[in-house]
Amino acid sequence: MVIDLSAYYHMVREKAWVIITCVLVTAALGGAYVIRSPKIYAASAVVLVNQSEEKVVNIQQVAAEDLTSAELLKTMEQNLTNRSLLARVVTSLNLNASQLFLPPRPGGRPYSVDELAKALQDTVSARLVRGTRLITVTAENQDPGLAQSIASSIVEQYIQTNREYHVAMATEANKFLFAQAEELKKKLEQSQQALQAYKEKNQAVSLEGSQNITVEKLKDLNEKLTAAKGLRLKLESDYAEVQKLAGQPPETFLNISSVADAQSVLDAQKQYMAAEADLANLKQRYLPKHPKYIEAESALKALKNGLDRTILSAADSIATQYHAALETESKLSDALKEQEQSALALNKMAIPYNVLERQVESDSALYNSVANRLGETDVTKNLDEDTVRLMEPPLLPDRPIKPRRLLIMALSLMAGLCLGVSICFVLNLLDNTYKTVDQAELQLELPAVAAVPKGKEGNSYAGGFIVLNEPHGAIAESFRTLRTSLSLLGSESERKVFLFTSALPGEGKSFCSTNYAISLAHQGLRTLLIDADLRLPTLGQVFFKDAVHCGVTEVLTGNTHLGEACQHSGVEGLDILTAGHRAPNPAELLAGNAFGDLVRDARLKYDRLVIDTAPVNAVSDSLLLLKHVQSVCLVIHAGKTPRKAVMRAVQRLTESGLRPAGFVLNRLPPHGGANYYYHYSAGEYGKGVYGAPKAEA
Repeated sequence: MVIDLSAYYHMVREKAWVIITCVLVTAALGGAYVIRSPKIYAASAVVLVNQSEEKVVNIQQVAAEDLTSAELLKTMEQNLTNRSLLARVVTSLNLNASQLFLPPRPGGRPYSVDELAKALQDTVSARLVRGTRLITVTAENQDPGLAQSIASSIVEQYIQTNREYHVAMATEANKFLFAQAEELKKKLEQSQQALQAYKEKNQAVSLEGSQNITVEKLKDLNEKLTAAKGLRLKLESDYAEVQKLAGQPPETFLNISSVADAQSVLDAQKQYMAAEADLANLKQRYLPKHPKYIEAESALKALKNGLDRTILSAADSIATQYHAALETESKLSDALKEQEQSALALNKMAIPYNVLERQVESDSALYNSVANRLGETDVTKNLDEDTVRLMEPPLLPDRPIKPRRLLIMALSLMAGLCLGVSICFVLNLLDNTYKTVDQAELQLELPAVAAVPKGKEGNSYAGGFIVLNEPHGAIAESFRTLRTSLSLLGSESERKVFLFTSALPGEGKSFCSTNYAISLAHQGLRTLLIDADLRLPTLGQVFFKDAVHCGVTEVLTGNTHLGEACQHSGVEGLDILTAGHRAPNPAELLAGNAFGDLVRDARLKYDRLVIDTAPVNAVSDSLLLLKHVQSVCLVIHAGKTPRKAVMRAVQRLTESGLRPAGFVLNRLPPHGGANYYYHYSAGEYGKGVYGAPKAEA
């Protein structure tokens, strides 16, 4: 969809008087409002939201507040103007109805404090300064001093209310904590008594110590059992080797670690090796038969026999050691099982004991916590901590803030402009007529053969014949354009008979046909203007005033012939055939063949025939004449004729056998802009040429 901004512009331009009227009315209303409105003064106080409250101990964190959060700051902003706070302000300042712009009640009945607070609420505001903890409190009043007092009182009452709230909260918390402390104290005593009773019943004064001893015993027995088991396994292996080497020489038993590592064996081996060394030394000094040599040899042999006996004795002792180790392992295992049973019994006894002990610890912790909180509230309820602090007291205003004259007048003018433009658009939407040539051509699908601007006399015969009287004007030029447009419709033989009609009466078809005929006569064409509107004839009155001449009626009825009925119009080359006397049956006269004979005879004498007929939608007379004419020109009154009526006329003409050759958009506003007339006219070009005196030869 293409938006034609130019069309909107010219639409607004055409109805500029509507916009101007609306602007003037709204400006007058705005001025009256400014004059009648009382002067309002405003006083502002700035408060700072303190962060010191974060240091105050809160009861179980119930009252914990982050005074830097946006939500809490907005809440405090709203609380500075709530109804209950303003009621305190009303009471403290003893405000009355007149000071709060309230009208007096019938009978002098006073307003309640709540009603006064509601009225005060409309005159005060609180605004949080973005990105800070500052809140601006503003009060408005006709009295500047009272505005200052109200702003100051709001801050004072808020601080006082906040103090009272904190004291009341701390007192209430103190009462609650005291009651809780008493209950927890009783509960702690009960849990302690239950634990003591269990100890006495199970003889478990120091159950935890007993459990520790048992655990240590279990650990020691487990270590001993592990060592005994290792020794038994080693001896069991050595015992099996001894049994396997039974009957072998004693030296073979030294391969068994238990035998080789026996202390007696080690000592015997040491003695034997020493004797062996001595014998070796004697061998170097003495001969084998020497007594010392023999003695040493005998001693070595005795030590060897003793070593063998010692090895066999060590081997025999392994069995004894093995059976002893086995017995020790068995006893340690039994002792471990017994200790484990004792530990299990202690653990079973410890379960309810631990439950009771944890209950005592829990009750004790709760009681201590509440007791600490109770002590803290006793201190904090007397602290003088203010949530807000006055940073900038309200000053006495020296100039009013309302009414804002420039803003009100600007808004009034803007509202008037918007209202006027809106009315223009609404009127344009409601308008069902053709106002531009483009619009008519688009919807009718017919060419515009001429666009006739509106004259001073409204394009009527009251101002005479435009082409004759004002040949240099825009209207006369439009008829010359019409003459040219119609002359281009076909060959010379096909553009001799023209019929002018309209959809409804009063659209200027007679005016257009007359001036068109005059423009043809000025071109040197012999032209006959025929008034075929037998119901409301016009041409006879225009050209001949009140004189009645024979005309179309007489020619059609055969009472006269065409030559006698035609009258000279006074314009060179233009004759007039009036309607004649009133006919009782105009439709029947026009429906016969007589009118066709009239046209045929007239074409022999004249170059052009211009027929003015009745409106198409009013009667059917024009449709009866279509078969005798060559071109139909439909006259439309711009801005008046309904679109549906014009479209209905085009449809009827088309269905009757002759579609209109084009349309004349009559009475266009001459200053409506491009879409109305300018593009279809000569404008100022050549102004004054027509009607100028002839140049001397």
